[in-house]
Amino acid sequence: MKKWIIGVVVVILIGIGIYFMINAKTGSFDDVVSIDKNKVTSIQIEHDNERVVLEKKEDIQKLLKEFSGMKLKKTNEVKIASKESYWIRVYENEKETYGLTFYDQSFLETYDFSKTKDRTSEYQIVDANQLDIGKYIK
Repeated sequence: MKKWIIGVVVVILIGIGIYFMINAKTGSFDDVVSIDKNKVTSIQIEHDNERVVLEKKEDIQKLLKEFSGMKLKKTNEVKIASKESYWIRVYENEKETYGLTFYDQSFLETYDFSKTKDRTSEYQIVDANQLDIGKYIK
């Protein structure tokens, strides 16, 4: 009887460990967002009723490179009551391909226009490498 109880406890602990390993997994921005950096023709950034459109290839590449350094963790938590948010739209040949919303530079919500199902995903930003989207608005 004791061996059976010990076996059940071990199986439960292994299950809990696997659950936390799966949920603790982090990935890079490039792992979760499939933007072809060479095809991007413009990026629109909106913040506090201000709108900026990046059309120079070097500005676009610089912003996308900054995004690449972010480490993200999938979450179901959406930070609605944020103090600061940035709405970013990525365009390829005048066609909107991706939408990104940054909340307090702590959460990222992605929207993939190419998909028909499961277009939206939410992520917690684990490491943003001092990402400052605001410098593109000024």
